[in-house]
Amino acid sequence: MQEGDTKALDLFFKKYYQKLCRFGVLFEANSHIIEENVDDVFITLWSNRDQLHKIKNPKSYIYAILKNDLLRVKKNYEVRPLQNEDHLIDSSLYPSIEEEIIANEQKEINKNVIKNVLESIPKRTRQIFEMSRIDGFKYKEISELLDITPKTVENHIGLALKHISVNINKFK
Repeated sequence: MQEGDTKALDLFFKKYYQKLCRFGVLFEANSHIIEENVDDVFITLWSNRDQLHKIKNPKSYIYAILKNDLLRVKKNYEVRPLQNEDHLIDSSLYPSIEEEIIANEQKEINKNVIKNVLESIPKRTRQIFEMSRIDGFKYKEISELLDITPKTVENHIGLALKHISVNINKFK
């Protein structure tokens, strides 16, 4: 990307766009504003590509850009309640139509079970859990992005895991 390769930007975009949108929900409820600001993150990256060699952790960098942009937006607009997103879709190919139908039905059941369990977790705990387990952030990175201590992140993850293990069978 530093050398002006648009394919590199495209790969980076495809890898992080959805993750950044999900992260943006922590700071803004309006999906249009989130998407616009995520787009702006990539424009900023491209515009400053000659400075990218100075960035040690590009992943944290783009999340920090988005967080700061959305916090600025939040100061200018009324804050609205968060909306849930359905992001747990997985698709695979199966050798026969019957196996595919059965597998898809089971996936739908599992997706609903996971969705229900995750939705039953307190919002902040769920968001921290998703940042760790889905987006792959380290506890320290989460703590820096959310301005909380790593121990608080650890506590939220522990609460989420306990909640999941206790409640997973209730939703089956």
